[in-house]
Amino acid sequence: MAEGDQQLLSSDDDNFHDLGTDAWWSHETSWFWFSIPERGIGGWIYNWIRPNIGVSGGGCWIWDGSTFLHWEIPYFSNYHNLRLPTERDLRDFIFPSGVRVQALVPLSKYRLSYSDQPEIEFDFTFEAVMDPWVSVNIAESGVKRPNHFDQFGRVTGILLLHGETILVDCLAIRDRTWAVRSERWTRGGGYGYTSAMSESGQAFLSVGDSSAMKGFVVIDGLRTAVVSGSRKVIRNPVHGWPIKVALEMRDDHGRVVEAIGTSISRVATPVPGVNGVVWTSLVDWRINGVQAWGDDQEPWPIKAWATLRRENILLRDSAKESG
Repeated sequence: MAEGDQQLLSSDDDNFHDLGTDAWWSHETSWFWFSIPERGIGGWIYNWIRPNIGVSGGGCWIWDGSTFLHWEIPYFSNYHNLRLPTERDLRDFIFPSGVRVQALVPLSKYRLSYSDQPEIEFDFTFEAVMDPWVSVNIAESGVKRPNHFDQFGRVTGILLLHGETILVDCLAIRDRTWAVRSERWTRGGGYGYTSAMSESGQAFLSVGDSSAMKGFVVIDGLRTAVVSGSRKVIRNPVHGWPIKVALEMRDDHGRVVEAIGTSISRVATPVPGVNGVVWTSLVDWRINGVQAWGDDQEPWPIKAWATLRRENILLRDSAKESG
């Protein structure tokens, strides 16, 4: 069995996992996202637990093109240290944040609901359109064990936002991680976690940058692993967020897939559970020329992003003075 092989999973993976360790930073996540492209709206439903220290965090947030500050977007609720119930089953679980996840069909169909009136309420169904793409780690015994998967699906339902009823019907992605993740986060700094899917079935998931890239592509109905690629970003000259992203991905069949994305809306969000920030964007993609909607996540350790911004500001100010 290899990376991407859904046979590594079973219906038990809809539940929380026993990581077999008492490590302080044991961490498990449940993430779904959705969008309303014609409104420039993107949304995260992201919750996590740290079972060995008995806490939970996350929540949900919704942004549009009006602002990039997380405390000014239409809705933001992201907790960090809520008490974790001793009895828990993710196949029907209300996270301490208030988000409820119900598994309706194993590894395929889920109900997502939440209410924080009068600001927000939603009732969504996520129904998979492809099998999970599984990531693995290798134990000391050499046995491959899954610890993450990604899965495209369709999100449908009703969102009530500040008194307005909005119908949601979009292709989107979800993922799950169960591993040890330190809050002292040093990874990242310009790499991307990026995904999109067209209505005609072309899709990709790209994780990494030009130095190392993995994920998968779906072209002509064939899903294959990404083995290398490049990521190029054009940034907003004032604030630094990505406004254009160009990806070139080579798969293990030798095919080259090009994806060009234009950021429609974005938010700078504290990375849940770690000391970082992520630029999260709703993106209008072209996958080998075919239009698709998706996201782009560019995570940064706080100090790395702060360094980049200071350097850019100094360069811009120097250019103004010399001009």
